[in-house]
Amino acid sequence: MRAKNDKRGYLYVLPAVILVAVFSYYPFLKAFISSFFLKTQSGEFSAFVGLDNYKALFSNGYFLESVNTTFLITAIFVPLNTFLTLLAASFVRRESRFNEITGSLYIIPMAFSMSLLALLFKQIFSPTNSIINRIFGLDIVWLNDRISAIFAIIILCIFLDFALDYILLLSAFRKIERNIIEASLIDGANEIQRYFLIELPQIIPTLIMTIFIAVKDALLISAPIMLMTEGGPFRSTESVMFYYYIEAFRGQNRAAESTISTITVLFSALLLIIYSAVQKRRRHA
Repeated sequence: MRAKNDKRGYLYVLPAVILVAVFSYYPFLKAFISSFFLKTQSGEFSAFVGLDNYKALFSNGYFLESVNTTFLITAIFVPLNTFLTLLAASFVRRESRFNEITGSLYIIPMAFSMSLLALLFKQIFSPTNSIINRIFGLDIVWLNDRISAIFAIIILCIFLDFALDYILLLSAFRKIERNIIEASLIDGANEIQRYFLIELPQIIPTLIMTIFIAVKDALLISAPIMLMTEGGPFRSTESVMFYYYIEAFRGQNRAAESTISTITVLFSALLLIIYSAVQKRRRHA
């Protein structure tokens, strides 16, 4: 009976396996093979070039600049996003009427589409009529300068990711068993000790997950840049994925398309392996 149930279980997951194979693994395999060839505009192989596509890509100044921009965004966005979402979830981790109202405000970004928010932020940080400049009396040409444009993009990304990360962290806080909290109160732990020594360690797995999600979002960022700066000024805010969009869809560069796709998937797989290793090590610690 058990063997029969096991076989039936395989049938249940078969449709999902087929979908993943057709829409994920097959396109990646095709892109991986294509990255070693030159291709015509119609997508047909024309000549085997080995690693020449990779050499050409990594000798391209615009691509290297896009890599630098992507890592800069990641280095600023991930810790800032993690700190703000953790801070927000920490403030409302106790269930109360006031905290529910505050928490509702935190998830408002989920009610709006990414495109709408990007266009709204483009107006907020407009170089000629910036709302931020008016409110704080600043004189910053936000989207006409590389550094300020990158910070404007990061602020938008935080706003886009905030609600989901906040919900995940808040759920982790509220899943902590009440008897652990009560035991700490009996032992005389104050609020700070209880938070840093008991509650925070309990949500570390969820915190690690939100960090890796933030890293993934930062490394694959494209649409916010497309809508806010279009890679400007002078292609200085292009991310790797926006560079991919320029080369693959505007420039019809089939070689760059396949090569960047392969690199991106392999790097994403590496992140997944690292994440799995970190979580596995925590479970066995």
